[in-house]
Amino acid sequence: MAFDGVAKLLHWLMAMLLIVMFMFGLGMEELSLAERKEALPQHASMGLILLLLAVVRLAWRRAHPPPPYPDSMSPRQQKWARWVVNGFYALMICLPLAGFMHAATYADFEVLVFGSMNVTALLPSGETLTGVFHVIHGLCAWLLALLVIGHVGATIKHMAIDKDAIAARMIPFMRTPK
Repeated sequence: MAFDGVAKLLHWLMAMLLIVMFMFGLGMEELSLAERKEALPQHASMGLILLLLAVVRLAWRRAHPPPPYPDSMSPRQQKWARWVVNGFYALMICLPLAGFMHAATYADFEVLVFGSMNVTALLPSGETLTGVFHVIHGLCAWLLALLVIGHVGATIKHMAIDKDAIAARMIPFMRTPK
């Protein structure tokens, strides 16, 4: 049994966008203040889109429960898989919220999301608060990256070693092993 088309679409769309955003975010660390001033609105806008997609994805998952894990997975593996999924959702929501709070506390310049919404006007600005949200945003990004690496590794393990149907649940056009 596989996830439905909407779940697969949201999964792969968000996977691609999250990778792009991670690379974009890493690149922003190397930019001058003037360059960052130009790049940050696009990063913040895409972050809000990802937050919206995460909420939509979570709502879809609640309304359309995932297929059961195969019997070949031990109860311990199933528990870990559920923890990883919950971790993904928590980070996909916390990461853009922390980024939004980070942008909202900038003192050096305004951040206009979607070219018009000034998020820096929403919270008190200050170096200390900005620094705290910068660290939280970065920590969430690295934790999400580690989860992605573990998720991909576990998927490869299920395909190559266990030869079970886990990967076929989410990978389009993949047949369930016999």
